[in-house]
Amino acid sequence: MPALVRLFVDIALHRKGPQDVPASSAVFGVVLLAYLAVGAAVLWPSTGGINELFSQLGAELLLTVVVFGGLLAVTGRGARAGQTLAAMFGTGVLLSVLALPFVWVLARAISAGTPQPGMEIPVLFSTMALFMLLFASLLVTGHILRHALEWSYAAGVLAASAYFALSTAVFRTLFGVA
Repeated sequence: MPALVRLFVDIALHRKGPQDVPASSAVFGVVLLAYLAVGAAVLWPSTGGINELFSQLGAELLLTVVVFGGLLAVTGRGARAGQTLAAMFGTGVLLSVLALPFVWVLARAISAGTPQPGMEIPVLFSTMALFMLLFASLLVTGHILRHALEWSYAAGVLAASAYFALSTAVFRTLFGVA
């Protein structure tokens, strides 16, 4: 397993690409399970219960598979879908693990519906950290798309940004959150 984690770190650091992910259903399954588990931990503080949690996880997974799988299929690169999605899910796990403490600090700070006194600095720091992780996520996804679609890096980042905007709109519409 450490070799697989190292692979996703290398992808996140732009040293490797999705083509380096083993084209294995076992690898895809492990990465998908990790992605869903970490995603649940990130979403848990902001959901109204287990049903909403599963609904949000399912919607996010479906949107990711449909948008990026469709993009690969439309561009004639559908055979790369498994490796590309595994790279996205694997790097997503890494970035989400980094986000966890900040998400939980924010959840604790506003647990009563209003910011808790004395939490201003942790809230500010957590918000800035999450913004930087969002930016990193767009760059990592752009890097993965660049390799998978044989596009320029700028086009990959633009596609990642468009996906983020679409995802935000869908989540606001379906769940009232972004």
